[in-house]
Amino acid sequence: MTISSSSKVTYRRVVAIALPVVLSNATVPLQGAVDTAIIGNLGDAVYLAAVTLAAAAMALMLQIFNFLQFGSGALGAQALGAGDHRRVINVLARALILAFGLGTMLIVLQVPLLALVLGIFEGSEGAENLASVYFNIRIWAAPAELGIFALGGWFSGQELTRRLFELQLVISVTNIVLNLFLVLVIGMGVDGVALGTLISMYLGLAFGLWRARGRMKDLMPDWKPERARLLNPQELGKLMRLNRDIFIRTMLLVGAFTWMTRQGSTQGDVILAANGVLMQIVHVAIYGLDGFAIAVESLVGQAAGARNRAFLRRAVVVSTISALMLSLILGVILFTLQAPLLALFSNVLEVREATTTYFFWAALFPLIGVLAFQMDGIFVGATEGAAMRNAMIVSSAGYFAISLWALEAFGNHGIWGAMWAFLILRGITLTALYPALERRVSRKFDETGSLP
Repeated sequence: MTISSSSKVTYRRVVAIALPVVLSNATVPLQGAVDTAIIGNLGDAVYLAAVTLAAAAMALMLQIFNFLQFGSGALGAQALGAGDHRRVINVLARALILAFGLGTMLIVLQVPLLALVLGIFEGSEGAENLASVYFNIRIWAAPAELGIFALGGWFSGQELTRRLFELQLVISVTNIVLNLFLVLVIGMGVDGVALGTLISMYLGLAFGLWRARGRMKDLMPDWKPERARLLNPQELGKLMRLNRDIFIRTMLLVGAFTWMTRQGSTQGDVILAANGVLMQIVHVAIYGLDGFAIAVESLVGQAAGARNRAFLRRAVVVSTISALMLSLILGVILFTLQAPLLALFSNVLEVREATTTYFFWAALFPLIGVLAFQMDGIFVGATEGAAMRNAMIVSSAGYFAISLWALEAFGNHGIWGAMWAFLILRGITLTALYPALERRVSRKFDETGSLP
């Protein structure tokens, strides 16, 4: 598949790419929401606080490697746009090799890593002990989870988002069923939630590899792994340069959310648990908007590979308008469903009262963050990792400065207000860099937008 002059970026095409991602991503926070609801109804805030700490610790360990998803998606899309099917497959092979290697490294280093991440927070002794139990089980899923990052990005970069939805559905359904069984039937606690997640991740990896094998046969039936091609210095250089910049960007992003969790942990288990519930709601919105970010990433990547300027601009405009409309709809839905949502997540009166107090910060999160999410997708698709890194450095510096002041001045309201400021800074800095992105990409075009 290559982009031709007859290729059109329509709202229908963008939605066709985004909708399976929205549905797929919705299962991720749904999975977390079920975990939170199960633990939150055990009758003590310490269990929910422990899961919040453990989830933040795992995010710190794993999300900093989501360049595997970005890299396989963007580079795979560019190879597809250029019509190079062998390179499309090799992109995934390289990403999987790297994913399994990094996952194994995390398992080997689990003891010092656990000490490091728990040292960042200030939860109660009981919460930290239970979080350690969760972490020590869940970390064994690291190779599978990183492999799923690579597979998910690869599917998305080729507009095969339906396969991404199938992959995530397998993971989420098996995880929910296992967690309900292990906790409510067997009587396990946070260890049951961790074990259910561990098993579901390896089942998801197996399913994803099977679906990828079918796609590889469609692209190039006679493909075989070739050491010289997989270890091609030029291709590895592209991947590593993008990985380096996205790694730094993601470290700062995860660090910002980790810092938010840490600030909440200084205010006691009730506020920590309440913020954990609200972040589950936020994740629903973020993962929904991520569908349009992935759509623009795929389309911009294909435009860059095919060197089609008109296609690039149209992809940016159509996907961003679509994402803005979704953010408004999500805000209305969240405010409408506030009471049943909060009742679902916890039966602890203090936690429920705290989540009600701070709910509006979470409900408006998608509208405040939509520009930042979209610009991320645009810059990833164009493999402009250095620009993303620089924008995140500026945004993070502003966020950490604001958060210190806001916590002292406004308490938990200040924590959420600082996160809003972070989103706004990310959107502004990337938007400011967009004209330079287009100029750099445009050097590859002639005046008609076709191959020079």
